[in-house]
Amino acid sequence: MSTYCPRPGLHRFTLPNGLRVVLDSRFPQPRVAVAVHYGTGFRSEPPGREGFAHLFEHLMFRGSASLPDGRFYDHVHRFGARANGTTHQDYTDYYQVVPAQALERALFAEADRMRAPLFTETALAEQLRGVELEIQQAVHGRPYGGFPWPLLPGVLFGTFANAHDGYGDAERLRTVTVADCEEFFDAHYAPGNAVLTVVGGADPEGIRHLVERHFAGIPARGTAPAPVLAEPRPGEERWSECTEPGVTATALAMGHRLPDPGTDLPGYLAHAVLARLTAEQGPVAPGLPAVGTSCGFFGPLDARDPDALVVTALLPPDAGPREVAAAITRRWAGWAELPPAEAIRRTVRLMAGEHHRGQGDLETRCRALGRLEILFGRADLLDRIPDHLAAIGPAEIATAARGLAATPATVLVMRPGSTRTRPEPQFGDTGTGGADAAGSGRVARARAEARAIPPYGRPAAPLRWQLDDLVLDNGLRVVALADRRAPAVEVRLRLPLGVLGGWDAPAAESLLRRGLAGTRAGERAAGLGGVMEGSVDGQWMDVTGCVPPEELSGWLAALAELLGALGELLREAASEPSLPGAGRTVRPTAGRLMDDAVLRHWLADETPGNASSRGALEGGVLVLNGDIAPDRALAQAREALARPKFTGFTPLPRTGGVPRRAAGGRLLMLRSPAEREVHLTFCAPEPAAPAEEAEATEAARYLATAVFGGFFGSRLAARMRGVMAAGFEVYAGRDVLLDTARVFVRARVAPHLAGETLAGVRAELRRAGEEPFTDAEVADAREFCAAQALGAFDSPATQADLLRQLTAAGRDPLWLPRLPRLLREVPGEAVARAGRELFATAAMDTVLLGADAPDEFTEPGVLPGARAGAFARR
Repeated sequence: MSTYCPRPGLHRFTLPNGLRVVLDSRFPQPRVAVAVHYGTGFRSEPPGREGFAHLFEHLMFRGSASLPDGRFYDHVHRFGARANGTTHQDYTDYYQVVPAQALERALFAEADRMRAPLFTETALAEQLRGVELEIQQAVHGRPYGGFPWPLLPGVLFGTFANAHDGYGDAERLRTVTVADCEEFFDAHYAPGNAVLTVVGGADPEGIRHLVERHFAGIPARGTAPAPVLAEPRPGEERWSECTEPGVTATALAMGHRLPDPGTDLPGYLAHAVLARLTAEQGPVAPGLPAVGTSCGFFGPLDARDPDALVVTALLPPDAGPREVAAAITRRWAGWAELPPAEAIRRTVRLMAGEHHRGQGDLETRCRALGRLEILFGRADLLDRIPDHLAAIGPAEIATAARGLAATPATVLVMRPGSTRTRPEPQFGDTGTGGADAAGSGRVARARAEARAIPPYGRPAAPLRWQLDDLVLDNGLRVVALADRRAPAVEVRLRLPLGVLGGWDAPAAESLLRRGLAGTRAGERAAGLGGVMEGSVDGQWMDVTGCVPPEELSGWLAALAELLGALGELLREAASEPSLPGAGRTVRPTAGRLMDDAVLRHWLADETPGNASSRGALEGGVLVLNGDIAPDRALAQAREALARPKFTGFTPLPRTGGVPRRAAGGRLLMLRSPAEREVHLTFCAPEPAAPAEEAEATEAARYLATAVFGGFFGSRLAARMRGVMAAGFEVYAGRDVLLDTARVFVRARVAPHLAGETLAGVRAELRRAGEEPFTDAEVADAREFCAAQALGAFDSPATQADLLRQLTAAGRDPLWLPRLPRLLREVPGEAVARAGRELFATAAMDTVLLGADAPDEFTEPGVLPGARAGAFARR
């Protein structure tokens, strides 16, 4: 049936109809990624059909012979999975990430729309409206819209295929007909113009049989000729200017042609490293701005030749575009003579580490394998890119820099102006390569019959984790998990801020920024080929990073120095009324502002000065997840983080786990004049669970939260469907707030919907006590949540994030792999009881954030027995 030729780790074969298949089963996971890449993108569009490839991508989700009327998403929604598609220069990809039991259904869905998509006037009209909105938001409805893409290609290139706007014009797209859609499908969406990729699953032979079952019967057919993309490189500088209302700074985008990755991969990757260096080395000259860079309009190795290295900058008032462009060229000319050897080494290591880290993710790896196969016939290249990067040194960078410095640049300048103007592409040869004969591969297709939808399979076997943990003498808990998907270690440190965070989170944020700057911890991590970043919210200080396994000890040593510096900063500030330099670097989210208000309310008279405290690192957690031996990783953590220098580390204050003022149905109102929407949070502490029943209680509460308001089939979703259909959200959840487990409901709505939302949430809270959850409700939520929970294992980074969250909340780290089984086994009556305990018994505090208080919130009796709080300006 096929030319199947197994290879170690990666399996490739071609079906008789021309469909190429790539299977990667080296690291079985409970979820599987499926992608189909078609060798057509917006460079395949003929003149007059600008934006058609993107519109067609949207249409492909709307129905096929066996899955009409949007039923493509049935298996996606049912299992908490995800599916999407994107349009690029030379390909369009469609991808899904689903639990193992839905793999055959995912393959069936992709095969059905490759075999027999349905195009209707209704679906076309709906997608035209959606695409028009997307164009408006991306190009017309925001400052610097379309800069640098899709404007710069029209200046850099001369053929229609390369230069035209891939978004297209909404007015022209409205002339598209169903017949046009049929013709485009026949011309471009044949099996011989596609690659199917599957990543995950333990049995490649079984997956191959499923692929043949569903795809082999799709008839082979010809396709339209590929567009002719080759064109001469610019022989002289090209400059183009346009204007943009509502912006205050002039923007510059400079483009240079890249080497052809198909024929000169080493040269292409040297330009990718050079692009990164150009951005990392700071301002290109004194007084001039730092620049941003991109290798390719959509990233490295995302298009066939020609593509561009792009440099962008926002200019200060006293800097001219030609001055900045000349300074960039001078930097490259300098590197042509004396390349920065140490910076090159550092950047190459960083890029290799980022590549490894990205390819540990299920979806990212699946899409990358398919992309490299459809563009270059080289799916196997994905795992060889780090070796190619390692071969790049000063000589290769000097050669690339010399070529760029000597090549005429193409520059697009966008200046502030009273009207919006755009450069007009100057097309020479249309370069469509036979696109006028787009229907030449068309075959007469009889109306396709619906096929039987395959049943779901069995859930994947539970993961077997190689995990170990310990608690250091200073109270820090360290968890180490072996994960061999990528040669990298994900590191997560979480420390509790306690009352300090609740009362003065900006001060804690300032403290962390000063510690990072003083120790240069981020730079030290980068020198190891890794990353170290910090963040603060109202209750946690997080240090997040990734590092090659062989450099873990060095990364932990940098972390130890950072913690020591933070201790010194706290001691210095102990006698001050507030920490110096406080101030947020980023405006907090609405949720964060509301949680800060809840913290202050619950803390009552508690202050950082009189709070009880614990040891410096007690209650903190360090997670090491990656290509490690857990026992060895724990020994490295003990060596780095349990040294005597931490003995005098000033404690971070924490409360004792019970709010000083219990929730009692109070209303807290915050005014934020910038908010166009109303944000609501309803929350209360969770009732304590007996220690001996903690695991079963947790599973029951997890499902109860889903039934109430945690998935698409929840009670809250059903009641508030009109609000959510208008683009707003209402949902329930659980988390930990200042050592206190809580349950909450959040909403984000338009002001005129605030009253309806408040009434709807209150009605569902009452109903949770009056109408216990039914077996059917629990069964739907059980299936969804047990499958969705498997997403925790999609990548080492995701696992590390969730392990940090759960372990910091006091859970056994092995609870995470047990969760899907616990959700399937917990009795329905336990879930109904948990629903009453969480949502019907507690009197929830309510926080409102918005520009003004809707009338419904100021009328007496809105919250019976409530005490109104201040409507304060923030």
